[in-house]
Amino acid sequence: MTAPNRPTAPPWRQRLARIGLAPLVLVPVLALAAGLAALLAYSMTWQQQVARLELSAVPRLERFAIQLFAPPRRYTYLPHLLANDRLLRSALEQPHTPELVRLANMHLAGMRASTGATDLYILDPQGTGVAASNWRDKISFVGVNYAYRPYYTRALADGGAHFYAMGTTSKRPGYFMSQLVERDDGGVLGVAVVKADLTMPDVRDYGGEVLVTDAGGVAFLSSRKDWQYRPLTALSASDGASVARTRQYDGVLRPPLRMHTERTFQSGATIVDIAGHGRYFMVWRPVPETDWHVNLLLPLEEVESAAAHMAMLAAGAVALVALSLLYLWQSRLRQAERERSRAALEEAHAALARQHDALQALSEELRVQTITDSLTGLFNRRHFMDSLARLLGTAQRHREPLALLLVDADHFKRVNDEHGHPVGDEVLRRLGAMLREETRDGDVAARYGGEEFIVALPRTDTAAALGVAERVLERMRGTRIPVEGAALTVTVSIGMAAARPGEGAAELIGRADAALYEAKRGGRDRAVTAA
Repeated sequence: MTAPNRPTAPPWRQRLARIGLAPLVLVPVLALAAGLAALLAYSMTWQQQVARLELSAVPRLERFAIQLFAPPRRYTYLPHLLANDRLLRSALEQPHTPELVRLANMHLAGMRASTGATDLYILDPQGTGVAASNWRDKISFVGVNYAYRPYYTRALADGGAHFYAMGTTSKRPGYFMSQLVERDDGGVLGVAVVKADLTMPDVRDYGGEVLVTDAGGVAFLSSRKDWQYRPLTALSASDGASVARTRQYDGVLRPPLRMHTERTFQSGATIVDIAGHGRYFMVWRPVPETDWHVNLLLPLEEVESAAAHMAMLAAGAVALVALSLLYLWQSRLRQAERERSRAALEEAHAALARQHDALQALSEELRVQTITDSLTGLFNRRHFMDSLARLLGTAQRHREPLALLLVDADHFKRVNDEHGHPVGDEVLRRLGAMLREETRDGDVAARYGGEEFIVALPRTDTAAALGVAERVLERMRGTRIPVEGAALTVTVSIGMAAARPGEGAAELIGRADAALYEAKRGGRDRAVTAA
């Protein structure tokens, strides 16, 4: 006997059963998907915001380094100038001659007034002040020993140094630059020192706090006064001993900031927590030509707020998408296509931007080539003439002095004939490099033609221009160019002319050329001033 068949539910009831079970499946899946979406959105937004912070921080750090060193960079030439000053060298050779020391003190005071430097002074081989620009002050550097200062010890070891510290005598911070003063026989005559102000630039638009730290991590410059002279972390035993020995932060060193590093990125940027001050994204860059670092600390509140906001949006969006998925599948397909189109459009735009940047770089390269002499790297004659007309106009409008040097290599044809054009080219390159080193920002040095060079010195009177000329003459006399196992010395002759009111470029150059002719006729290796 066959058992009766179980009745089958109608199709509409089967569909209803499936629909009734769907919420039981979708609710936990939806909750899990929303949670994962929120977590992922938070993480990605946080990383994007941090990357944006780092990208925006780099140009600020570079701009800060330029702003920081703009004032003291004006005085980088001074230590070398002091080290080669005849009067100061004589004072170091005869430190017990009162009249000579008095003249050296007055000379340094005059140089301080003319240059704007904070202080200038010279130390004997034992590190004791012999003469100083502040010799008349109640607290002077004269007679004080600074042998413990790194700018003294490094100058003895390396020939020169720079050092930021609190002044142990003046009790004022400063940036110290030093230069070894050598005897003619190579022995130590002393050390010349220039002290300049190094102040915190305006960083109110940087969006965070800026610290400049030394090799030991001490913040000697800070946008926050309560962070200045505080180490980022506790000083090591060796760093603490060095600070104490050199008296670098004499009387101003404060307790550490107690900075804890939470995370370090591949780029070197970090997430730090400063006790009592909050969490920061810290980006740092080394300061060129120093062992310092400039650190930009950007608060993380906005980053975390943006990430949390995006996480909430992502969770809501996932929930909405999950509930509407059965009805919006086709819409999602169209959205995906739009996303692909947008990505393709962005890629095309990026490609055009790269081409534009490449064209701009090529245009700049071509512009530089049109105004530069290919052999010496100085400006060419055409660019110089354009610049001279502009400089003359400025000088006449503001009633400022302007001097012109016309420099010509002596017996240059003989050099080419006897040693060949490669040696002649090397002479021109050496002379061009020397002129570039002896001129300032704003001066214009150019190759005028053949072995002849020309230099425009705005805001420079006759005495200062002759000083430049004498330095060039002296350096050329000491330049040795190797030729076939020997050394060749080439001197130069210089004609100097100071611009007169209403004088044009051609007249000024003509007078400098006449002075150059007189220098040649007078025996060469000399500078002559135009009448």
